[in-house]
Parts: sequence; C-alpha cells; structure tokens
Amino acid sequence: MFRPRSSRPLILLVDDDPFQSEVASYIAEELDCDFEFALSGTEALAKVAQRAPDVVLLDVKMDDLSGYEVCRRIKTLPETADTQVLFVTARTDEEDLLKGFEALANDYLTKPFSARELKARTKNALRTKHLLDTIGARTRFLELQQEITEKLEAEEAGTEEKRAQVLVTILDRIGPLFGADGVTLHTRRPGRAETRTAVSPSWPDGAPPSYLAVLALSEDPRIEKAPRLPGESRDPSGDWLVVSAPLWVGSELLGTLRLHRRGLPPAPGDSTELEHLVALAGHLARTLHRADLIQELRGH
Repeated sequence: MFRPRSSRPLILLVDDDPFQSEVASYIAEELDCDFEFALSGTEALAKVAQRAPDVVLLDVKMDDLSGYEVCRRIKTLPETADTQVLFVTARTDEEDLLKGFEALANDYLTKPFSARELKARTKNALRTKHLLDTIGARTRFLELQQEITEKLEAEEAGTEEKRAQVLVTILDRIGPLFGADGVTLHTRRPGRAETRTAVSPSWPDGAPPSYLAVLALSEDPRIEKAPRLPGESRDPSGDWLVVSAPLWVGSELLGTLRLHRRGLPPAPGDSTELEHLVALAGHLARTLHRADLIQELRGH
C-alpha cells in the first residue's frame, strides 16, 4: 500500500531464553520498531496470524515445532511470504545451515553473537522488507491499471448497466490496494451535466456513510475530513478521512475518484498515496474516454 504505516514495523523473537528477549527488545526500540516474543513455535504462529511481523528472529530448537517448520509455514503463506526470517542458533554445521535455507530463511545468526551484529542484520532485514512491500504494491498497481483497461474496453462493457457493474468491481479492487474502507467514483460524460456515482460494495458498517450524498466532482486532489451534514446533532462522518483525485480528459473534468477511510489523518511521513491515486484516476479517465470512442466505432 502507498499510505504511511499506521504502526511501527514489528520484530518477533521466537526463543525461550530471557537474555535474548532483553537484547532483542532493546534493539527493536533503537530501530523504532514494535517488539513481541514467543516461547514456542505454536505461540509464534498464533502471533503471526494476529499481526504479521516484518522480521522474525527464530531459534531452531524448540519443544513443539522446529524452527525450520515455523519458518516454512510463515514463508509459504501469501500474506507473510515477504516476512524476513533470521535463524538465531548455536548450530553451525553445514547441514543445519542448508536446512534453514531450504526452509526459506533469509539469514542466519550464530550464537553467541554481539548486539551490534544483531542490530545490523535486523536493520538490513527491515530494509529488505520495505523494498519488497514497495515492489509488491507497485506491481499490484500496474496489474490494476491493466485490469481497468481490459474490462472497460471489452465489448460487453458497452452498455451503461454493464459499465456500472464493471466500475463497481474496479472500485472493490482499488480499496485493498490503498488500505481504504470504501471507494467512490463520481463521473459524467463529456459535454453532459448529469453525474453518476459508483460505490464499492464493502464498507465497515455494511453501508456507505451518509455524507456521500453531498459529494460532487472536484478538480483539486487533496486529503481532507469528510464534509459535515447540516441538521445533525452529532456528526457521524467526523471520523472519516477522504482522499480525492480528479479524472481529467484534456480540459474536461470527467469525474472524481475518492478513497474513504475511518480515523485521523496519518502522521507525517513518506507516502505516495495521493500521487498514485492521481495517476490511477488519470488512467481511469483516459480509459473511460477511449472506451466511449471504441463503442462509438463499434456502433457504426
């Protein structure tokens, strides 16, 4: 996703040695990371299911599941495949090292190790995880652009009803990519005054918020709080944040694509969310316009 992280990166230590936990927690704080620990493989997998860590420091020898098995399960799940797993072990035999890498481990630390080495390797693992997250988000973004082109230019999307259905499926794909609770699209055809609204099907309360009724086309890309509705004693939209991007075709404002998210504005930090939303809105605008031209040609 392109938005700033809502929480710090997470480091998970899986080891029954209290000294290792003390060292790892200190290093996590120095690296501005959250820290969790687990005493067994089963407990580790349960914690991974609750919140996917960025880095796992994993002992090989445990009473229930071996570190190899825990690593294999983490790395073969799609949602945690990019998690960086570092084995922390006293085993240095070549066979043990090979078993670790066959289990898809990313790195090895040999006990005893220095705190400086652990910090350096963990910091490198965090960089790798961030890079993989960025590449993954960019890949999904390009795949979504291709999907938009293919679906809207398909011959079966020529009618207004079919196009509306296609747009809903596209909005449903945009939401998870940007970590949004809902997505809307206000559009109008070039030269026409009437507008249409497409709404993604999934929302936290089962239905979109009421303030959507007062939204219209906007040419200004921005992040802002949801508008207030007059006459309400309590504003239920106050905890919604809206990120908007315009759809331009030449000098014609074709529509506005919006992300809707519960919560406060994100903390300052590196984020390309608005930049990517504007780029996606531009691609959507060009595709809609091109689809209209294609349908006109097919009609002749």
